[in-house]
Amino acid sequence: MKILSLFRTGQLKVEWTYTAHGSIWRILVSKAGRIVGECRSQDKKTTSFFCVDGSTGAPVWQDLRLQESWWIGIEAVHDNVLILHGFAEPDLPVHRGLMAFDVETGAERWRNDELTYWFGHRGQVYAHRDLFEKRIGYALNLDTGVVEQTYEESLEPLHNLRKQASGEPDVEGLRFPELTNLGSLEASLGALIEREIRGKKIAGGTEVIVEDGFLLLSYHSVRPDSTIESPLYDNHFVIFDLEKRRSLFTGILVQNARAPVPDSFFVKSPFVYFVKDLNTLTAVRLWKS
Repeated sequence: MKILSLFRTGQLKVEWTYTAHGSIWRILVSKAGRIVGECRSQDKKTTSFFCVDGSTGAPVWQDLRLQESWWIGIEAVHDNVLILHGFAEPDLPVHRGLMAFDVETGAERWRNDELTYWFGHRGQVYAHRDLFEKRIGYALNLDTGVVEQTYEESLEPLHNLRKQASGEPDVEGLRFPELTNLGSLEASLGALIEREIRGKKIAGGTEVIVEDGFLLLSYHSVRPDSTIESPLYDNHFVIFDLEKRRSLFTGILVQNARAPVPDSFFVKSPFVYFVKDLNTLTAVRLWKS
């Protein structure tokens, strides 16, 4: 796997890369450290899915395609199960249907074309069906898709369970950046960021993660050739060593972007992961295992 040449590095280097067959639209991480991705080809109107090992970047499986080639997407990953969704109608953003696949093999486990995914929690997937006057909830076995309980009289138990599930992340240690106001940061952190963005016109704010001696920063700068009619942005990514107060890794993730796109990187120790040029999943090792 080749090292990305457009990054300036200090002590850090790219550990591995994986180039997908299309633009990476969404990526999720399993408990076992597999990274599952959805990639799309806008020109061909096709969608495919892949799974790589989070430590090595080696493909576990790739180029998974379904009969529906476009109106499909990743819904969630729970334990070792990838859940995809379809749509109620083409061109409508209403999800319908659940298709469950084994993260380790890419093999289909089960599907339910009538229900809509709601949330997952402790070995069950919760889904619903909207009728004319009410919503009915269902608890499905995560491994088999069998409906184990139906909630017709009240959805209050599911609302409470969903709140509980939201406080118990599926993957421990997985962190995403937060949109940050520089004035809210500790002065020394704000000074590092101010030094980095000085002289640039920033759009969409700055996103940061502060983790074990590092400051990870993503921001979008307005390109000199940008216009009101046709705005253009570059997505910058920088890793700072907080003790030495210098950058160890810096570069541009996307050039000529039409709009600022949030959540361009995430952390799962010992790596930081990001997508370069829309189609290359990249890992940089920050900490010793």
